[in-house]
Amino acid sequence: MRQYLVLSAIGPDRPGIVNAISKIIFDHGCNLEDSRMAILGGEFAIVVLAAGDADQIAKLRNDVPAFGNNTGLIITTKPTSAPGARELKSARRYTVHAVGLDHEGIVHQITHALASLGVNIETLESTTAPAPHTGDPQFILDMQIQQPSQLTEEQLREKLTEACEAVNVDVEISPVG
Repeated sequence: MRQYLVLSAIGPDRPGIVNAISKIIFDHGCNLEDSRMAILGGEFAIVVLAAGDADQIAKLRNDVPAFGNNTGLIITTKPTSAPGARELKSARRYTVHAVGLDHEGIVHQITHALASLGVNIETLESTTAPAPHTGDPQFILDMQIQQPSQLTEEQLREKLTEACEAVNVDVEISPVG
């Protein structure tokens, strides 16, 4: 029976981290099924979903602490369920893109509004970059969300627009598929 393990690692950024992590997963006969990675400040962070049979996953989980010590990475693992097992079956998916001058509280304001509606955030990425012409720090957020069946698209758009207006951020909401 296929089992799943979430592995997260963080450590000083340098070339070869993804290679090392993908190699230990491969060397244990497991498959890297999903991943998210980013450089944050001077640190590299990665979260992966590995899959394999019970023995492969157990051996991988057992060998990860020594691997972390050898690579200088702080690594945690957690068994999990199969992908999609927790998806909202009748949920509609949307992409959300928000842009505005950077300041404190933008992510909190937007995610608080979504949580109050029972919306599930599947992915969220945010960054700052110099704004065109002025060079001021511009905040950019991209996420994919799941709208629960009891919520109308109009209610979602209204609440999200209200939250973004409160923090002076422009927002675009598009259905997926």
